[in-house]
Amino acid sequence: MQPPKLLIRKGMVMVQGRNRPCIQILAVVEPALKAKLEESFGTENLFKRSAYSTGFPAGTPLPSPTLAPHVAALIKNDACPEITVKTMLAAQLFQANSVWEMKAFEYIACRAFDAFVDFTHTVVELGTETTYAPAEAQRLGAAIGLAQDAAAASAAAALALAAAAPSAAAA
Repeated sequence: MQPPKLLIRKGMVMVQGRNRPCIQILAVVEPALKAKLEESFGTENLFKRSAYSTGFPAGTPLPSPTLAPHVAALIKNDACPEITVKTMLAAQLFQANSVWEMKAFEYIACRAFDAFVDFTHTVVELGTETTYAPAEAQRLGAAIGLAQDAAAASAAAALALAAAAPSAAAA
């Protein structure tokens, strides 16, 4: 199975007698997975403007300082498009007013693709069983193992002492 890829096409398109920058995004996945995503999960949001109106969560790659104001302006704009599983699989097109706005949409599309990959990973796991064991649980397991080993060693020593006691009394 090939990993998902985001295909990004940029160009200038004549719209109403004026050249406008346009960008198209397309998530490329295996055909069987694409069919499953379109059939059952097409309406899932990957980028919803209202969710990011106050900023992106910690850990999100930050836009460059020159791009950041354009990303903020695009997100605040009512014309900011939402990105769903369906639109990403169907080659979503965005007509921008400027190259900066096109770059801002590209930044948003890349964050939406990050969400798409995370979401798709879960879809692929449907029907399977996984186990979650954080590092703290592993440390606890090791501590329990050490305690059990110590208890077993202590019990073995007590048994050895008890076995040696009758022999010492017989001598």
